Amino acid sequence: MYQLQLLLNIPELFTSHSKIDFYSSMFENLDPSSIPEFPSSGPGRKGYSHHTMFRAFIVMQAERFGEITDLADCLRNNLIIAHLCGIDITKPLPSYWTFRRFINEFAHDYLTTIFKNQVNILKYLGVISGEFVSMDSTHIKGNTNSTALISLKPILLLP
Repeated sequence: MYQLQLLLNIPELFTSHSKIDFYSSMFENLDPSSIPEFPSSGPGRKGYSHHTMFRAFIVMQAERFGEITDLADCLRNNLIIAHLCGIDITKPLPSYWTFRRFINEFAHDYLTTIFKNQVNILKYLGVISGEFVSMDSTHIKGNTNSTALISLKPILLLP
């Protein structure tokens, strides 16, 4: 029994190295500085970092999860990925309601700023040249809660 417990305490056994490398590289090159790290609130607990929660939702999109519960299960079963997101894995992981509250309160303007910053970083690194203008006029609809439907407007990227 003791040997089984030791094996379960080694999270590398349950997450492929290619996923670890993928998320390490992605989060290393992501600049979430345009998002305030912690919400400005009154007394009480400080909560989880918005940067951490944003990274977790990137995992949700990269893994093509349709539900927050799938994300929570993934992070619980892949503690290395949770750690790469910035979650302290020695403490309880964020609950479904924590993720839900974050996504409901997340401002679209932050996402637009992050996209623009990432394009500038890619231009600086020479991955893209910036010689061409790309535009998409399709609205992407997304359910944020049972009573509201938002439309995410694509951004125009200029050189």
